[in-house]
Amino acid sequence: MKKMNILKAVFAVVISLTLVQCTSDDPIPGPMGPQGATGTNGTNGTNGTNGIDGGNVCLSCHNVDYKVVQPATNMSSGHKIGAALAGRNNACLNCHSNEGYIAAYKTGDITTTFTTTATPQTVIDCMTCHSGGHAAAGLAISGKDAALRTVDAYKLVGVGSIGKVMDFKNNSNNCIHCHQIRRAGAGYSVTVGSNPPTVGISSTFGPHYGGATNMLEGIDANEITGTLAYPAVGSNAHRTGASCTSCHMGKAKDGKGNHSMKPVLDNCKTCHTGAGVVNYDINGGQTKIKNLMKDLAKEIVRLQPANFSLNDGVADPYYKDFLVMPPSGTRQVPELISKAVFNYRYIYQDHSYGLHNPKYAEVLLRNSIAALKALP
Repeated sequence: MKKMNILKAVFAVVISLTLVQCTSDDPIPGPMGPQGATGTNGTNGTNGTNGIDGGNVCLSCHNVDYKVVQPATNMSSGHKIGAALAGRNNACLNCHSNEGYIAAYKTGDITTTFTTTATPQTVIDCMTCHSGGHAAAGLAISGKDAALRTVDAYKLVGVGSIGKVMDFKNNSNNCIHCHQIRRAGAGYSVTVGSNPPTVGISSTFGPHYGGATNMLEGIDANEITGTLAYPAVGSNAHRTGASCTSCHMGKAKDGKGNHSMKPVLDNCKTCHTGAGVVNYDINGGQTKIKNLMKDLAKEIVRLQPANFSLNDGVADPYYKDFLVMPPSGTRQVPELISKAVFNYRYIYQDHSYGLHNPKYAEVLLRNSIAALKALP
């Protein structure tokens, strides 16, 4: 009896499941049909533009050289310690203050007198020559070294070659703004009523110091006629085969190079070879110019002992027998002698002792000496 009941229960369950399956809305899937034909390939898309490596862009500024070497070498540079503000005003501030430089370079020359304001003038620093900041990063990427404010050709100012466009190419053009003489030999008025004609000379007579631009080009001195011919303008090898930055910057070594602006002798050796390249007096070139300067100074003092004298070397033996200018006031000096004095000062104020333009410096001195020796 119990077995019969169990069989009836199982039969009932089977019948119910069968009925549910038969009445379901979902069809029973049949076997898969054959695969269809392959579709046509689509058109290839256009390649996107390569992005900029963010690491390389950032590292063009944010590196050891920028953060450590440049600031350290700059501390010993003439820009940092030689361009002090004390005693300077008006046009002087165009090169001797950060604010003056920025105000003046925009005009394309430095003829505009910078008017001081209530804001204190600050010394030459990184942001004087470099615009800096993330806004200027595009300039650095485009090729302007660390976003220099200007790398364009520059016009000379003052008297003489005023308006002459100088192009030292690339970053060296930034140096022209300040490193020019401003007062050329032809810029001094001559008192023609006297016999011989005279020129007024004071302690500040002559070109502005640091006029490497004019010296490199070989212009604006008094080219006194003599037995030696003056080299063609712009033919100097340091002008055509070198640059301000290639000589005065580069890899720091022994406290020189980089932003100290002090030449590294290794840079000289890329062109100058041989046993005579042991210092900047290459093959005795600077010694020769210094001795010629002393010879010219002696001639000037011989002809004008009341107005000029020779350095006695007590304060610094290095300058012994160099020319000492009149201490105060204006002295009237014969025109030819004034031209020779200007040439002496032209080479002295350049501070390279002929290194910037050896041939031009030598011819200027030798012709000047010969002209004065001919005077009684």
